[in-house]
Amino acid sequence: MNTKKEIKKEQRKFEFTIYLNDNIIVQRYFNVIGFNNRAINSLNFKDAIDYNQYTIQHHMKNKTLDFMTENRRSFYENPLFEKNDMNDTMKIVVKMDDKVIAHRQWDATIYPVKVRYTVDVREHIYEMITRIQKCLSERNDRLETKYLQYDLAV
Repeated sequence: MNTKKEIKKEQRKFEFTIYLNDNIIVQRYFNVIGFNNRAINSLNFKDAIDYNQYTIQHHMKNKTLDFMTENRRSFYENPLFEKNDMNDTMKIVVKMDDKVIAHRQWDATIYPVKVRYTVDVREHIYEMITRIQKCLSERNDRLETKYLQYDLAV
């Protein structure tokens, strides 16, 4: 007999996490209705993850521009204002049953310290997870599983 926790875990097979270094910024669990296993190895899924990365980078860029505008005098007086020696990286990880099915990582040192340590992408989470859900439930005839002559579906 399944307990409530076991049932909830079964329903939440997927995990979407955004990290700064190894610190979790956002972590959401979700389900995909009508999951199609072939979608994992499709160009559609790659594009969805790439677009989610672009969404986060665009958000961070806008926050950087706002921050630099508010503190322009400090930047003019000291070009190293808001710099540190950390090699920070951001990454997106999508897991299915604790197995990584998508991963993107990029350099976060291009953003000012205050911007990258106060990341707030809550307004974009629903859109990013919905994009992943739609892609992973796509029918076979709508999936792009060939790249040049190579078959991506394994």
